[in-house]
Amino acid sequence: MTPVKKSIAKLRKLKEIRRKNLEKNFIDIQMKGMDHYVFIKENGKAQVVYKDGQWVAEHIRTAILKFNYEIDKIDKLLIKDFTDEEIREYEKTS
Repeated sequence: MTPVKKSIAKLRKLKEIRRKNLEKNFIDIQMKGMDHYVFIKENGKAQVVYKDGQWVAEHIRTAILKFNYEIDKIDKLLIKDFTDEEIREYEKTS
């Protein structure tokens, strides 16, 4: 495999790792104990589902906005933008 193809594959895997870590943090830490259904759509963004007339807590709204903002940033990242921890995780899996 050429170095360019290796770099592209590495970048794709690092983006996948970042998405997985963001989703885990969002669901396990940010939304823990909340009374609303949160779905992760096909594009990786979060969407809150609630019954008509119910309001969404400011914490939930803020957490979803931050999560979706971070998901949008992933597509623009380069290999140098990833943390050492994410790179070590990539190296373990490859």
